[in-house]
Amino acid sequence: MKDQVEILVIGSGFGGSVAAKRLSEAGRDVLMLERGPWRDTVPIRSVGIEDVAPLPQGRKAFTYGLRSVRSHLFKGEMVLNKKGFVEAYLGDGVNVICSSNVGGGSHIYAAVLGRPFSTNYWDGRHPEISQKHMDKYYDEILALLNARPVSHHDMIPNGLDQTNYNGELSNAGLRNSPVGILLPEKPGQAVKVADRHGVERWECDMRNNSFLGSPSGAKTTLDFTCIWPAMQHGLIVRDLCEVKSIHKLRKEGGGKMRYEVRYRNHRSGQDERVRAEHVVLAAGGLNTVRLLLRSRDVEHGLDGMPRLGCRFGTNGGYFGFWKENSSRDLTAGTPLCGPFRSRNSKSKSALMLRASIQGLDDIPIPMLIKRWLRKNSCMVAFGGDGSNGSMTMEHGKFKVRYRKNENSVYMEIAEEIKSIETATHTKVYSLGAPVTVQPIGGVCLGTSNLNGVVGANGEVFDNLGLYVADASALPESPGAPPSLSIAAWSANVADRLLETLGCYGVQP
Repeated sequence: MKDQVEILVIGSGFGGSVAAKRLSEAGRDVLMLERGPWRDTVPIRSVGIEDVAPLPQGRKAFTYGLRSVRSHLFKGEMVLNKKGFVEAYLGDGVNVICSSNVGGGSHIYAAVLGRPFSTNYWDGRHPEISQKHMDKYYDEILALLNARPVSHHDMIPNGLDQTNYNGELSNAGLRNSPVGILLPEKPGQAVKVADRHGVERWECDMRNNSFLGSPSGAKTTLDFTCIWPAMQHGLIVRDLCEVKSIHKLRKEGGGKMRYEVRYRNHRSGQDERVRAEHVVLAAGGLNTVRLLLRSRDVEHGLDGMPRLGCRFGTNGGYFGFWKENSSRDLTAGTPLCGPFRSRNSKSKSALMLRASIQGLDDIPIPMLIKRWLRKNSCMVAFGGDGSNGSMTMEHGKFKVRYRKNENSVYMEIAEEIKSIETATHTKVYSLGAPVTVQPIGGVCLGTSNLNGVVGANGEVFDNLGLYVADASALPESPGAPPSLSIAAWSANVADRLLETLGCYGVQP
């Protein structure tokens, strides 16, 4: 098995897959390590990938739903199923949900591809980064994912125009962000289609394309939109390979290789190593920081990074059960409905969305419970927070600390929910600590290691040749779903690396 490579990409979410695609299509030698498996979906079966793991659908929700649990109270992790779908991290004042798949968080995301809440989000971060520079990447990623806003002509079930409680909920003045969902050309008549790469998928049937994955491929995921096309240009993907540490090669004899990455091959059960000239780290907003902390503080394989773990944020992540007791079947539609606020909202940044409870049909639970769940939904909220949390490694324990009472967005969310409950005569139930699927920061963009960890090209100041291309590098919470911003940042990192390698004018 190949043990040296020009560019090693760690992780296959929006950061890893976009970078790997650009680098591979430019003719570079690229290897990708991903701790999760390929998932069994119509698009992946159509391209002939056979060694796949199921999505947590039906009975598999109980066996493949949870991969592992981590906590700030103990070292390591409790692994339930190496091919499981999500990892739960129980932190100090915050809980984080991460996914584990080839394609990363695109299997669990709700397919909303929004630009940052602020129209000048990237300005003033670094002399070589600007909103104008980044805008071209946002446009390109939207085109790559074939994303567009939902319109009235799509006739989406349970849209806000149908479920606004007689005008008590409103989306006036709020953006109608594009969605990465293949909407039917003829509303209500989903058909199977194939793209130019021969990938087959179904148009959205409005039933089962949510947080448990999209078996039909109607939700646009990165395994078939980025990774499979990149494999046609030479990208090698090793799934079920979990990186444990990164080591800078300090002795002579390594040649051009600058890093040694040590990982666990869950297929063979063996610990393996690979050397790389360049490493693009994109293991996710939580696990990238954990991996860097472990590599520096426990394994002593990396240097410096005094700001590592600082400016962690949740993007205002909130998740609650919304007891609506509707006369409708609220499970039909797109994964998220919104954003919206109460008609008389005074909120400045908090955005609320209704999340459909989809994927119920084949789960073995009593029909009475299914009928009740179909009449209810989940409340999702987000908005820019203060990015004032922290991540540390203390005595081998990975600790994330966050205080929602120090972030005004949570007060806005609480007030907004109270207003919605009063106006609609419904009730929202949630945990005291935030539950976020959008961890941001910890390896933030800066101008030097005095105020950040990476520069405009994503390269770590103290460890040249090591790049960070995921949500951990974002300078602060974007206030909108971060997937599009992560992809744009990753494209920027990949293009600047290609420039360094002398690949000027390479077309993405």
